[in-house]
Amino acid sequence: MTARQCNTCTACCEGWIDAKINGQQVHPYRACRHCTNQGCGIYAERPADPCVKFKCGWLSKPSPLPENMSPVECGAIILLNRKWQSSTCTIALPTGTTVPADTLEWLMAYSRENLIPLIFTENILENGQYVSRKLTGYGPPPFVEDVKNMITGDDIFML
Repeated sequence: MTARQCNTCTACCEGWIDAKINGQQVHPYRACRHCTNQGCGIYAERPADPCVKFKCGWLSKPSPLPENMSPVECGAIILLNRKWQSSTCTIALPTGTTVPADTLEWLMAYSRENLIPLIFTENILENGQYVSRKLTGYGPPPFVEDVKNMITGDDIFML
């Protein structure tokens, strides 16, 4: 099987993942200044951390995600095998305001079938400006309660 490639996907560069790239804070609705219509403008010189090291769940080897779950097609960046508190979970970050319903449905079924908790986010806007993320947990009640009461962005968005 041929290894998957980003091709036209630049979702991680578009700011849907919180990161600092060459001193610039990148977050939802604030893309990396090096992101162009053709991809990364500094691809050969891009920083190792986070750019070279980062792989979304769709690119991971082996990936349990079907072909249609690439960020471009499913509307979310999916992060697999992430550690949070004492759990291993899947995280879905929307490439827009929310994770599309069909993507969320697939992820919830995957969570149930594999007994892997899920955290999905919503980007909150006020007056058209990004202000924060709303985090929701899906899985066993103790996990959901922990997410509801204790999670912060620092817990899951470190690359």
